[in-house]
Amino acid sequence: MIEHPNSLLVHHCLQAASKGDRHTLRALWAPDIVWHIKGQSPWRGDVKGADQILEYLAEIGSIGAAGLHTEVEDVMVSSDRAAMICHAHATIGDRVVDADYLIIAKIIGRRIQEITSVPVDPDRAAELWVDTAGTMTTPPPPSAST
Repeated sequence: MIEHPNSLLVHHCLQAASKGDRHTLRALWAPDIVWHIKGQSPWRGDVKGADQILEYLAEIGSIGAAGLHTEVEDVMVSSDRAAMICHAHATIGDRVVDADYLIIAKIIGRRIQEITSVPVDPDRAAELWVDTAGTMTTPPPPSAST
């Protein structure tokens, strides 16, 4: 099977993100990259530029240490887009949530220009961030290792 160049690009990006390889991520992203975060979460909105996106990923990573785990279930690509279906399992406090997300990357010149992440079931995904009173909660600080 011949790998599509954008499939390889996404694979390298996911691999770099999982290793915390900021240098490789910067090389794979356009200088003016924007990440659009949809749904109810502490980060909803637009995150602009590599520095802010790397900070966002670090915050997500700190939550991962506290109980958020994400895995890529499927990747689909075309000449100018890549889409990933991801499954997140989270345990924060007394809340346990399983939710699927669609992540769409716009690719220009073999670099990721724009990313949009959308919960497949927004109500289900919001259960992690919105308490029973309907108030948005903030993520816990990273767990201290002993």
